[in-house]
Amino acid sequence: MTALSLDLDETLWRLDGVIEKAEWATHEYLQANHPLLASAYPPERLRTLRSEIAQADPGLQHDVTALRMRTLEQAARQVNAPLRIAEEAFEIFMEARHRVEFYPDAVPLLDRLHGRLPLVALTNGNADVHRIGMGHYFVAAHSAVEVGAAKPERPMFEAAAFSTGVPMETLIHVGDDPVTDVAGAVRHGLRAVWLNRSGAPWPSDVPRVAYHEIRSLNELPGLLKHLRPELELS
Repeated sequence: MTALSLDLDETLWRLDGVIEKAEWATHEYLQANHPLLASAYPPERLRTLRSEIAQADPGLQHDVTALRMRTLEQAARQVNAPLRIAEEAFEIFMEARHRVEFYPDAVPLLDRLHGRLPLVALTNGNADVHRIGMGHYFVAAHSAVEVGAAKPERPMFEAAAFSTGVPMETLIHVGDDPVTDVAGAVRHGLRAVWLNRSGAPWPSDVPRVAYHEIRSLNELPGLLKHLRPELELS
């Protein structure tokens, strides 16, 4: 038996502009509810503060949720704002962060594969497939926040294999990032599929590994049928 793990951001949906819009929605909330905090920490200043916090505490690098929350809390403390403002601002951010635009080939692929082989969502970010309304496609969804490690580290792929009940060597991982998705998956014994929508060359600073390449998710069912002829995908 085989299973398929799928990256989320820039694989199933576009991330371009989403985080920026979410940060601006957060700023607008702060302007309305605590103008002093909004004035002292506009989006660019919050980004700088977040980088400073991440450098000071490398353990937060895999936990984007905790990092963003701590940034808002620290900013609130600096201007003596109540911490509830930080908590509410974070919820505003998360609501906007989940307003994503699916690639045209994403939902048709999920519809075609759903029920034919186990699907797992794997993300280094904090997107929640249930919050987006697509959780029913997946037998499990794992984030670096939950696992405690980010792709390309082994625990993420182990979590995917465990939740589908298949050995890691029969798990196929699909993602857009040559390092975290492709090289990471191959390093831990998985088959990797690079979703290279732009036709970019393999990065010169990343050692080559054995992978399969597609330009669109429309090509994935055919590739899966080639790799696993026993699959019923028609």
